[in-house]
Amino acid sequence: MRKRTFLLAGLLAVSMAAGMSGCGGEEVSQAELPADTTLTSTAFTSDTTAFSTESTAFGTADATTAAYSETSTTTEPIYTSSVTTEKPPVISSVTPVQSAVPPAQPSVPSATQAQTSVKPIVPSSDPLDIPTISTTGGVTRIENHIIIANSGTDHPRAIEPFWGSYPNGKRYGQLISQYAAAVGSNVHTWLMSLPTAQAFYQPDDVPLNNGTQQQHFENICSELKGATGVPVIDAIAPHKNEPLYSRTDYHWQPLAAYYAAEQFAAKAGVPYAPLSTYEKKTGEGYLGAFYRVNKIQELANYPEPFTYYKPADVDSLVCTYYDTKFQNGKQNKLFFEGGAITYCVFVGRDNCILQVDTQTNNNRVLVIFKDSFGNALVPFLTQSFSKIYLCDIRYFDINAISFIKNVGATDLLFAISTTNSLSKRNLDYIENNMKK
Repeated sequence: MRKRTFLLAGLLAVSMAAGMSGCGGEEVSQAELPADTTLTSTAFTSDTTAFSTESTAFGTADATTAAYSETSTTTEPIYTSSVTTEKPPVISSVTPVQSAVPPAQPSVPSATQAQTSVKPIVPSSDPLDIPTISTTGGVTRIENHIIIANSGTDHPRAIEPFWGSYPNGKRYGQLISQYAAAVGSNVHTWLMSLPTAQAFYQPDDVPLNNGTQQQHFENICSELKGATGVPVIDAIAPHKNEPLYSRTDYHWQPLAAYYAAEQFAAKAGVPYAPLSTYEKKTGEGYLGAFYRVNKIQELANYPEPFTYYKPADVDSLVCTYYDTKFQNGKQNKLFFEGGAITYCVFVGRDNCILQVDTQTNNNRVLVIFKDSFGNALVPFLTQSFSKIYLCDIRYFDINAISFIKNVGATDLLFAISTTNSLSKRNLDYIENNMKK
């Protein structure tokens, strides 16, 4: 029988936070942990009472819908967990761990590279007055199955524990290769594993029992044929002390999406606008899902800004929202503003297919298959592609291969958070979307 330790409790946390209603991720179940995974006891120097034997985060629908009620109209199921977690023994020693962001470059197989006569725009070195944030101090503790780093300071950070299945990663790489083969060599197929905050802010006293997100990305890329992996961690890591990830929510902040999209644009050979050309919008007092759903009370005293960026061409964009069968299109805006600012400011919901027509005349048509992390990429690519289609892997009710060909795609991008890309449930969505 496997030992149930902090990592296993973390699986429940992923399921709790990611199953939220509106602009959320997808549920990851405990059963998806591979049988050959060995879980070892972990040590903490502080409160261990957070390991309760039952989940209370999703006890009612109100607790779920409150997190993103400002702009979301998505009707997603409420995921309640039946998993019970045993309390681990209290161990007084602390086991140091390796860095969550190893310096090694990922090994990405070669693939057909995008050809373009357009020279990419080089962003300025200091595009905007980006503040430097502190990522140290305080203690590490757990509460409601979530890691709290820098507890006791004015910048506590909630972090979802990461787990990864290497067999699922190989399956993911194989599925992307199947897509690449099906759409043909005239479509450039790309893969971005979008890292979660754990990749950059894992406390040293929390061991990495399932490898790093970088290692899992390399594992995925080892299976790619006819597709290209985009090393996002390498692009984001140098900016760790900038406000890249929400301290109170499991999503990344738009600034991290900017650096990720920049890396993709460079690989794809398309122009990329400097951040200094964007209109910077900041909402103060933001408290995300870790406070609203996981009930991390310490976060209430230290809300954070939520900053997003509107591209210079925003007023010329034609955004058409279709249902999940690519029917009944209605025009609306790209940003859903008004009221409290949340991550749902992008697109507003997940259960739709969004078509964005831009003023960029390079005949590059991008189809993105994503989870909620991918929503934040779109504003940074409107000056890179003539047309963008944003499709959620979980809400797609037509044949994906036919759709890609019918819209005249030149580029196909899979942009899914690392944890969700290693979930059997989400891999099933990706595979089944080829067969509808």
